[in-house]
Amino acid sequence: MRINPWALPLVLLGAAIVALLVRDLSDPAALALAGLSAVIALSGAIQSAAHGLRPAAAAFYVFWFAWLGVGPIAQLTLGRVAWNDTRALADPAAVRLALVLTALAIAFFAIGDLATRARVRAPRPEARASIRRVVHGIVVAALVVVGVNAVNVLGLNSLFASRNARGDALDAAGGSLSDAGGVVYALYTVLPAGLAIAAALLGVYRLQLAWRGLAHVRVSEMGLLLVGVVGIALFANPFSQTRFIALLALGSLVLAAVRPRSPRAGFAFLALGIAATLLIYPLANVFRRGTLSFGSITANTFVSPDFDGFQQVVNTLSYVQTHGFAGGHHLVSAVLFFVPRSVWADKATIASADVAKHAGYSFTNLSLPVHAELYLQFGIAGLIVGMLLLGVLAARVDSAWLHAPLSKWAMLAPLVSMAMFGILRGPLGAQVPAYLPAILILLVAIRSSPRTRALPDATEQHSYDLQPVGAR
Repeated sequence: MRINPWALPLVLLGAAIVALLVRDLSDPAALALAGLSAVIALSGAIQSAAHGLRPAAAAFYVFWFAWLGVGPIAQLTLGRVAWNDTRALADPAAVRLALVLTALAIAFFAIGDLATRARVRAPRPEARASIRRVVHGIVVAALVVVGVNAVNVLGLNSLFASRNARGDALDAAGGSLSDAGGVVYALYTVLPAGLAIAAALLGVYRLQLAWRGLAHVRVSEMGLLLVGVVGIALFANPFSQTRFIALLALGSLVLAAVRPRSPRAGFAFLALGIAATLLIYPLANVFRRGTLSFGSITANTFVSPDFDGFQQVVNTLSYVQTHGFAGGHHLVSAVLFFVPRSVWADKATIASADVAKHAGYSFTNLSLPVHAELYLQFGIAGLIVGMLLLGVLAARVDSAWLHAPLSKWAMLAPLVSMAMFGILRGPLGAQVPAYLPAILILLVAIRSSPRTRALPDATEQHSYDLQPVGAR
């Protein structure tokens, strides 16, 4: 087995950074737990690049390290969280329990990821999926119809205005962004973006499957791709859409087109991911209000609303203590987001709004880390099972991405990888409606390759460096 020479130095460097960050914490237990969570995430990120880029796992580990590793450490060191909520850190027992749940969650994600890597039987490298052209055509036609309607109702200017301005336009059309549900919200916000992302990705895959040089590209295939790209520019741009939908659209399109798979590409992905989550992520929120005053990154950045994840874990514990577990009510409501409240009176609001309201916040459009929401729904058992399944999913698509880049699972990898950022941030009631349409469309539109004899992933892993052809 070949060991990437960068792996050990990077692990040591990461451990040194974590040790530096936690040196001023007065609570040894909190120090150990915060450092453990950060180290597990950083080690997982490095393992996701050392033998070839595993984008789904790498995205999850990188964002966890920055948002639920560096963020909580900075907040515990400074003794402050977002909105100067002095209660969030006032109870040492609650803080430690939140850190235990956070470390436990990333540990079980890593267990699911690593165990599946060793057991999954990846498709052979020659496995090739195919695109159902009729479905692709229907998706593009639907995008044109839905897109033209959305432009007529909301106005073209609102598609490039700030997110607040677009929210006002949507409210005027009868669909509230704060409710995150209903037919109007789905028709003017969720569906156009989902159709555009799916259309663009299917266009890229059709070109790759039929590629024989630029001279042989069909005008019809290029036209379908361009419609998808224009749709992304209109309905999934970073000006009027959330950071996570814009990332889903642009990031998955770049991954699908470039297909980075080598260890070098893996470490470049990690470097870009860490820079993006620590620096670009908070700065990108500038588009919410339409101002171009970016400000600067300081220690106070990590006690801003962009790093509200850890305090929401603490707030979730308080919510559960008062109201009990939700039993999956928020999750069902997230999947059935398109059902209007006039039909389903008991439809749940997004979980983060309930948690924030219980905490006494006037502004409830907040995050809710995935493990906190799993705990809110089903307790510690839900947290463990949910994080294991996320790790299994990441390993499954990553193995296909590395060893059978034209298989169906590999074609889902760019979308799943970029969705990991939003799934981690939560709440699922806001993220599932944003991601589910595009994922479902791809599942239907991509036809699996004929069954071929599969090899254990471990065998393929060792042969990766011997067969680098096609990897970038």
